[in-house]
Amino acid sequence: MRKYNVFGQKLSKTKALSLMIFIFIGVLAGYYIITLTQTNRLESLEQKEIELNAEITELLESEQTSFYLEIGEIMPFLPTSYERQSIENNIMIAKGFASLHDAINYRVVLNDDVGYPLDNAIPDTLKTVRISISFSTDDEQKAMTYMDHLIESNYIYYIESVQLSFLTDGDVSVQMIVYTFYNQIS
Repeated sequence: MRKYNVFGQKLSKTKALSLMIFIFIGVLAGYYIITLTQTNRLESLEQKEIELNAEITELLESEQTSFYLEIGEIMPFLPTSYERQSIENNIMIAKGFASLHDAINYRVVLNDDVGYPLDNAIPDTLKTVRISISFSTDDEQKAMTYMDHLIESNYIYYIESVQLSFLTDGDVSVQMIVYTFYNQIS
């Protein structure tokens, strides 16, 4: 093996060996640094997951529970006559809150004194109003907001069915059947 290069300088085998050792140490250090960084990131994400699960559990536990009253218990809170205009105003307010002013084919049909939608025995003075609502909108969240505002309104509403159909143009067709009640005393 040669001891001198073409320029007459002495060749050293230790330079190549030290360079290979330096590269090996650099690769090994890089591996441990990357592993340590990824482990820390994973632990951080696992901690965030635990915190989020705790928040979700807390929200689910603190969510207002629904309770149901017997028909006799809600009779005093029902209107005493059929007030079509008041029901329509209530529905229009819910439409406004849900930003459905641009809803396509918005249609509301009220039918007075229809059959009671539930299986319970009811007094003869309890009358039912069936409300059929249909419209198309560009966002399904608007339909959910609309239902929420109906439920939170002054009237007692029973939502029997909701049908959402996603159309090919990206719009959502909504069809709802809702009932409200009144206690016809006179």
